[in-house]
Amino acid sequence: MRQAILEQPVGPVLYQLTRPMVIGILAVFFFNLVDTWFISLLGTDSLAAVGFALPVTLLVMNLAIGLGIAASALIAKAVGADDQRSAQQATSAALLLGLLLGIVIAVLGMLVNDALFLRLGASEALLPEIWSYMQFWWPGAVLMLLMMIQNSALRATGDTRLPSRMMLAAALLNAVLDPLLIFGLGPVPALGVGGAALASALCWLMVIGVIFYRQRRQGLLGLHGLPLQGILALWRRLMVLGIPAMITNMMVPVAGALLLMMVAPMGEKAVAGFGVGMRLEPFAIVVILALTSTLPTFVAQNQAANQWSRIWQALSHSYRFLLLWQLAVCALLWIFAPLLAGLFSSEAEVQRHIIDFVRWLPLGYAGMGVVLCANAALNSLQKTQLSMLLNLVRLFALYLPGAWLGMHIGQQWQQGYVGMLAGAALGNVLAGIAIWSMTVRLQQRGSLSIAGRTLTAK
Repeated sequence: MRQAILEQPVGPVLYQLTRPMVIGILAVFFFNLVDTWFISLLGTDSLAAVGFALPVTLLVMNLAIGLGIAASALIAKAVGADDQRSAQQATSAALLLGLLLGIVIAVLGMLVNDALFLRLGASEALLPEIWSYMQFWWPGAVLMLLMMIQNSALRATGDTRLPSRMMLAAALLNAVLDPLLIFGLGPVPALGVGGAALASALCWLMVIGVIFYRQRRQGLLGLHGLPLQGILALWRRLMVLGIPAMITNMMVPVAGALLLMMVAPMGEKAVAGFGVGMRLEPFAIVVILALTSTLPTFVAQNQAANQWSRIWQALSHSYRFLLLWQLAVCALLWIFAPLLAGLFSSEAEVQRHIIDFVRWLPLGYAGMGVVLCANAALNSLQKTQLSMLLNLVRLFALYLPGAWLGMHIGQQWQQGYVGMLAGAALGNVLAGIAIWSMTVRLQQRGSLSIAGRTLTAK
């Protein structure tokens, strides 16, 4: 795959890398939906317990994503330079750091579990149900960290098929284990909401085992000859790159929460419609998520091989493709919005808010995709702080202010909700135009200094 990434036509290579990831990401969404559906059968307390656990699980997940991005940048650059030893050391150091952080998180989490959730607003009556879930989730966090770092490491080598297949296999296994462990069967006891957490952990363990076997065969595991100082130096590099990436990922749910605060005064039905729209959003941007998961591998390997022109081509291909793809998605959502709304609510007002969401906010997804592609490229070039800054500007200088301004303008015609969505979409469009224009100017100029190197557009 390294030869294809460095030599074959850019468009087909990006398609070959990205296509399996679409399936894998959809499998992750299915995994989460299955969990939610089975837990909902247990009742309101179980759903509330998982709801309180969500901020904690998202925090740990963002830590794993940040470490994965950092590991991917180091590994892909080593693979591009045909430096197998450095790739092996970076992979092993990242997994060892993930293991240690996971153990620390699990131990601390189990020690302060009740105090933590009381601080988050849970009632004492709900603590036993929360513990039923978290007693399995805290140890499982170790596995989640390792699995996500492993997936990133494999993608960095150009292997996107195995991670996507494993995500699909995990989703299917989870669909079998969830009812078995939640409700029990024969000698298997009913664990209630804890069964969902245990099912997830077992699925993650399965993925780790398969990928560990593949990495051993590829010679990507081992710290042979690397002294303790060398390991610590790699850990410092991983944290320097990973912390900004983690913060970047956490900005998105923070911005979503602030948008929800704008919706809340509009009434419960507006909140319900907005909530359904947010759950539909990942399916509308799945190709963006897949492309930005694989683009770093292409960029980092070509950077290491001094193939700078291919990096510009990859960005140009990505921008144009996402523009056309997301316009097609917008057209489909505009046509089928009433049908989607009817699937999720029977109330006319809630349906109207769902329809407004899927018709207006997606108009900005192409712009968001352009920014996220630039973020992915910068992460792979180990400029995670600049990537964080770009997303900060998109969300807090354009997206949220656009939503606020649009809401106030729309209120003059009793269309504050639509105005908010249109304003947020416009913010994403402006961010995308700015990044695309900047990319074109840099390419025409022919060079850009990054980390002491020169990107050449020729």
